[in-house]
Amino acid sequence: MKKISWFFVAVLMLSLVLSVSSCGQVGDLQEVFEDDGEPYEIVYYMVYNDANPPQDITTVENALNKILKKEINSTIDIYAYTLAEYTSKVSGAIAATVKFDVCFTSPEINPYITNVQREAFLPLDYLLPTYAPETWAGIDQNMWDQARVNGKIYGSINEQIYPRSFGLDFRTSLHIGDYLNEFYPGTKTDNVYQVLEEQGKSAFEFVTEYLTWMKETNRGAGGRISGLDTESTLQNLYGFDNLCTGISTPGVVNINDDTYTVVNQFETEEYEEMIDQVYEWKEAGFLKSGSAYDITPESNWKPGYRQDTCVKLSDPHYFTSYIIGTMNAISSTSENPARAMKFIELMRTNPEVHNLLQFGVEDVHYIKDPENSNRILQYVDGSGYNNAQFGWGLGSEFISLLQPRQPDDVWEQVKQINAETPMTGLIGFNFDATSVKQKIADCRAVTNEYMSALASAEFVDKDAKLEEFRQRLKAAGADEIIAEKQRQLNEYLASKQK
Repeated sequence: MKKISWFFVAVLMLSLVLSVSSCGQVGDLQEVFEDDGEPYEIVYYMVYNDANPPQDITTVENALNKILKKEINSTIDIYAYTLAEYTSKVSGAIAATVKFDVCFTSPEINPYITNVQREAFLPLDYLLPTYAPETWAGIDQNMWDQARVNGKIYGSINEQIYPRSFGLDFRTSLHIGDYLNEFYPGTKTDNVYQVLEEQGKSAFEFVTEYLTWMKETNRGAGGRISGLDTESTLQNLYGFDNLCTGISTPGVVNINDDTYTVVNQFETEEYEEMIDQVYEWKEAGFLKSGSAYDITPESNWKPGYRQDTCVKLSDPHYFTSYIIGTMNAISSTSENPARAMKFIELMRTNPEVHNLLQFGVEDVHYIKDPENSNRILQYVDGSGYNNAQFGWGLGSEFISLLQPRQPDDVWEQVKQINAETPMTGLIGFNFDATSVKQKIADCRAVTNEYMSALASAEFVDKDAKLEEFRQRLKAAGADEIIAEKQRQLNEYLASKQK
């Protein structure tokens, strides 16, 4: 893996502090850039969604350069970092004002708002329609509005599945398949939630029944679950939109509530139901220490992803945070932002560029199905490159090669979900946290202490800890955050009616 040459860690950390504290008013950066047409090397900081860093970037770069030279008179220099290290690596580069062109950003990974406030990213309102017209035209204006900070767009949204559904990974396809065949004949993993609705059963009842069956039949790990993912459960199952501040910050809106009332998610009946359920599973012996589980939390269900094991347990819904959950930004240190935007456009529109970044070089890193030129038959073990699980960050998944066992119509299914899922009135709302920034930090310190432990039933006295958790959130400023979110949301909703 290529690495940036750092000087001293201490100097970088000091630079980070200074860059955050000394940045000017957001919006002062230049916006209009022209392309001089001269040869240019694009420096791209890419997420490599694998536990181990890639070993064969050079082969991919060489193949890309043949295309990029022809299309936009450019070459590319890729710095690939695993998800675990990506944020710290890019933050270090930004703090040291290293010159680069394109990077991935989201609310959590290489945090979007934080970097906009640091003036690390350029505004794209001119660059997008000028140098990436297909990208600009291909995304709903409400979604572009979701990426705005102080009225300007700083991230190019990647095309993928936008609505989210609650899903749990049932690990072994044989076991969930046997269970469905025995108790829910004809039911598939993607329509379990519809069957449960018809029968008046909840998702948790289904999970409990399955764990009991696994335990009684001594299959798999004998009926074990690791707990619940708080964000996925509160958002994707219950329908709480966290308004792009993350589930660890108090203040959500139930998308099924047309009054759009901001509430403290940790004081809701839904949150209490979730915690009660986890503790019931613990009492029944379904939560045990160890690494073997029959069910693990899954952040989202989507077509073609672990289709034999990931069970869909809710309808899809649009949430503000997932609209900007995967974007590419242009660094304010870029020496040719126009060319950088042209490269972002190619990731979204040119299948060769996209698939080279995602899968590598054909017959070197993967082998195609001889009966289907659009499908990968297998990956080459030890080839040194496989970014298959990062298609959602490389412009558009809709031009990805089909992976082994993905259905032929997977992207048509995704497009249909995107088109048919109704957007809420929240899409496009951007919360300005400036006035409550410290209170948010204080509340997150509290949620970090309690949230995960409650969701995995680690506390002995659940009720006492839950009350203590809520009181400490209030003391940290939860009510003030919620009030400010409600005030800004009311103003936004009123402006839309004018």
